Amino acid sequence: MKHNNGKGLWLWCGGILVLLALACLLLWGREPAGRYAAAGLLALAAVALWMAWGRFRDRYRRPLEDLARLADDWLEADPRALCRRARDIQGPPGDVARVLADRMEQLEERVEDLRRTAGDAAERRVRRQLTGELCRSALPQVLRESPATAAFRLAGGVEEGGEPSCTFYDYFFIDPGLLCVAVGQVPGGSVSEALYMVVAQTTIRSRIRMGRSLVETMADVNMQLYDLGAQQSLCALVGTLNTANGTFSYVNAGCALPLILRNEGRYEWLEAPVYAALGMNENVSYRLMSLRLRQGDRLFLQTAGLGEMRSRDGTAFGDQALRAALNRSRAKAQSPEEILRFVADEAAAHCPSDGDRVGYAALVLEYRKGDKELAHCQVPAVPASAREVTDFLKKQFDDNGIQKRYYARVAVLVDEMFALCCRTAKGQGAVTTECGIAPDGQSVTIRMSAALGGVDPTEAGGDLSDRALEFIHSQVDYLTFKAGEERDTITAVCFLEDASAAMSPIP
Repeated sequence: MKHNNGKGLWLWCGGILVLLALACLLLWGREPAGRYAAAGLLALAAVALWMAWGRFRDRYRRPLEDLARLADDWLEADPRALCRRARDIQGPPGDVARVLADRMEQLEERVEDLRRTAGDAAERRVRRQLTGELCRSALPQVLRESPATAAFRLAGGVEEGGEPSCTFYDYFFIDPGLLCVAVGQVPGGSVSEALYMVVAQTTIRSRIRMGRSLVETMADVNMQLYDLGAQQSLCALVGTLNTANGTFSYVNAGCALPLILRNEGRYEWLEAPVYAALGMNENVSYRLMSLRLRQGDRLFLQTAGLGEMRSRDGTAFGDQALRAALNRSRAKAQSPEEILRFVADEAAAHCPSDGDRVGYAALVLEYRKGDKELAHCQVPAVPASAREVTDFLKKQFDDNGIQKRYYARVAVLVDEMFALCCRTAKGQGAVTTECGIAPDGQSVTIRMSAALGGVDPTEAGGDLSDRALEFIHSQVDYLTFKAGEERDTITAVCFLEDASAAMSPIP
């Protein structure tokens, strides 16, 4: 405002002096005094106008030139230096420059924030990728085919969650007949925790391959990890499977409880002691747990993340949903790989969004080797699978030294029972055929299970003729039907000493 007042004053003075000079010329222009007065007034007016012009130049022209130069350098010079230069410009152009400088500073701050945020995001992305690569390096290689691998089927998987996690599954042979399996998790998802997990897993592998027992291995690994002083721990379940007799021994060090499926039963929690996680305490006494697996039994091992996923109402997936999902997969007769995928999809559907998912590792182990006296096979409920059932029955009779003439009688009976189950099940699900030979070889028990909807196919009124049903009833000494919640079971017992009886033709 002061600059504006000063400039205006000189303009007014100059204008008044010019008017006075004109008045003098008009009134006393003929007289020398009047001309002198007019000339003096004009001189003063010129001085006043010159000073007004100087003020205008300093106030507008030079600042505008400075503003123009500032605009030319705007994209090339240092933003902070430009802001300092903008604050030195005078007059109204300086006001404009200062407003622009303030806006530029705000933009620069926003750019810095965006650059810092982008840098942090890039750093997190790199760290997550590195964590993922370390975790993937802990996963096992495919087992080589050998006679021992025919005794089991297994599959493992790692599912990522909304936040990084350090989980793994592992399997390897300790010797040709002893398989080691493991699942584990280090709480957290940073690079240091992933490195800790890899070190712990490698230590377990090396110790157990040195011939140490499972309990000694876990104690040694616990002490070594504790001595690291990393303030971290590994929650792990490590077990061994004797492929010859199905004995599964394990130690659970802070991991989630496993589930077991006994042949034709339902998945149940394997209640057993859970000991302290590896590396958490200095002295921990681990205890070995053992169970005997039979043909068709399955174990589901998992880290805690799977059960911790919560629904919109806060219900944990591990409360009831996990067991229910496994039992639904059992009804579908899925392979271990399909079971893992099915459970992963069920867990994802349980969560409100992908960001609520928790990372975990899981492993499914199925024991396939049957006992000499008791074995079973599971096939789709379609007539084309009858040949596979017949081959299974023949092998079971050969393994137990049963004469071929006895086999022929039972084979026809089993074939008809299987056809009944396929017709009633209408191609849905699978049929499990179990063959048990008495220790004295005098009798054979055939048990078939399928989803029959509670309908007994051996009763009259079915798709078979009365003569066919009469044949089935005449060839067995004991025949029962038991309806279940999901699967129904037909049990037939035949005494083999009557095998010489003539068989009626099948229509």
